[in-house]
Amino acid sequence: MTQRIHLVGIGLGDRAHLTGAGVAALDTLDVFVVLEPGAAAQRELLAAVLTDPGAHRFIEPTAHPSEPGSVGSPAAYGVGSVSERVTAIVRELGELAPPAATVGLLVPGVPALEAAAHELATALADRLGIGVAITPGVGAAQLLAARHGITLGRDGTGVHAISGQHLVDTYQPHDGDAVVVADAELRCLELAELYPDLEVFWGAHLDRDDEVLVSGRLGDLAATLTAARRRAEDASGWLLDAYVVRPSEPSSEVGPPPWPPVERLSDGVLGLRPLTASDWQTVLEENNDEESLRWSLTGPLTEAEARRRAASARRDWVSGRAARFVMVDEATGHPAGAIGVLRMGPPDIGLIGYGVLPRFRGRGFTTRALELLAEWAFSATSIVRLELGHKVGNVASGVVAARAGFVRESVLTGRLRNVDGTFSDEVTYARVRR
Repeated sequence: MTQRIHLVGIGLGDRAHLTGAGVAALDTLDVFVVLEPGAAAQRELLAAVLTDPGAHRFIEPTAHPSEPGSVGSPAAYGVGSVSERVTAIVRELGELAPPAATVGLLVPGVPALEAAAHELATALADRLGIGVAITPGVGAAQLLAARHGITLGRDGTGVHAISGQHLVDTYQPHDGDAVVVADAELRCLELAELYPDLEVFWGAHLDRDDEVLVSGRLGDLAATLTAARRRAEDASGWLLDAYVVRPSEPSSEVGPPPWPPVERLSDGVLGLRPLTASDWQTVLEENNDEESLRWSLTGPLTEAEARRRAASARRDWVSGRAARFVMVDEATGHPAGAIGVLRMGPPDIGLIGYGVLPRFRGRGFTTRALELLAEWAFSATSIVRLELGHKVGNVASGVVAARAGFVRESVLTGRLRNVDGTFSDEVTYARVRR
């Protein structure tokens, strides 16, 4: 009868990443549950560290067909199909003779996999009515820092273990050091345009003979880092790598607070929801129709630029820079345009921009969107004054602003640079918190 499940951390997969307690724990286990990704590498590791490998047994439950097997994927340890995975393990344990008293599960030092493995082990223990023991391995952050000869958390700045996606969505230099493990897409490279001077310290096969280390300025590393990761993965077939991203000097700069979370604003006729990467077509259409281009300062928008703007909306929201929304026709659920508020100039001032898709014009949607946005900004954020402006001659935009409670304040001569290099006067409006 199975009496205990034991999770043993293996760091980034090398025997040097096991602690003394971890090595000792492995020798006490009867059966090892070997899961993808990296099943072959786990067997190789166990063969190298077990006192008598032949005294232990192995089971390798078949993955559910719908589960992806990429390294770093929580699905590798059954998230989304925990019940199916547990059932497969229990079935194979039941077929063992003699029964296994202790069952071991090796856990790579990938935050997503650590959480997923713990969930799987807990579910398995609940099914069998037994307990779970945990012996951690050496952390990826400590290994990486040691191999590069750097220290983390300089001058009291934070150290954050996050995913590549979360890095792209939220990272700001004043956050300090960010550690990312098993990022096959090297999402850090997407920050190069915004923060080219960030430092990157990347490593694979840490503490092994085939160790690969790359470091340098983020803006200079795209080709080098991509090629190094590809070579390391091709050489081993399975790769657990990690990197640290941080400012070149500790940053004392603190940006504005994030915009408060909101799922939806609505008056029953028009809704506003935060803009996401999937809304790029709305961004493209809103900017490129004939009427929008007539008053545009930048000219036609390309699909690539529309995708980039939409993808950056989450980052802008979290960084406190801009809160961008999609207008939604509540009757149909269809996107009707876009509106947003940008923090700029003195503190607690917001600049509004908006545009409605041609087929939804003439229905009062822009006025409704302005009213919803203003009420939210004044009630849920520190904004005390909202501003907007348009070129002289754009009468419709002025009418919309006035209907939404914005007061015309001035005409700024030669304020707006046009696509052809000429300048236009700008009519400005404001609405203040009461």
